[in-house]
Order: sequence, then C-alpha cells, then structure tokens
Amino acid sequence: MSRSKFHSKFKSNLSKLTAAIEGSLALDEECPKLYQKLIRFYEDQGVQLYDDPEDDYNIILDHVELDLIESGVYV
Repeated sequence: MSRSKFHSKFKSNLSKLTAAIEGSLALDEECPKLYQKLIRFYEDQGVQLYDDPEDDYNIILDHVELDLIESGVYV
C-alpha cells in the first residue's frame, strides 16, 4: 500500500528520484521543495529522522530507493 502511495504522490518526479539514487542529483541542494515533500511523506509513514542533515539525507534516499524498487521503477 505504501508503494502505491509513494508512486502516486511522486510519479511526476521519478526521473529526479532515480537520478538522486544514482548520485547524479543532490535532492537537498538541487530540488529542495521535492526533498522537503519527501521528508514530510516519510515522517508521516513513521520514519525516524535525527536532525543531522547528512544522516537524514541518507535515510530518505534509502527509503526512496526501496520504494522505487517496489514500484518497479528502479532495478
């Protein structure tokens, strides 16, 4: 269920999210609004963040990668 929520909420940003996973796009610097949207989405899903920008970024990207894989977007 969360994967369909993820996919429907971020379907217009899948290429940017894939680029972020591959390391060619820094979401926090190049797409700050999208990054904030991801933070809110995952916090609403119960993901614990730690107020450490680097750790939080890595946690968010790990969850994005899992959701992209589960959605069949990223292999």
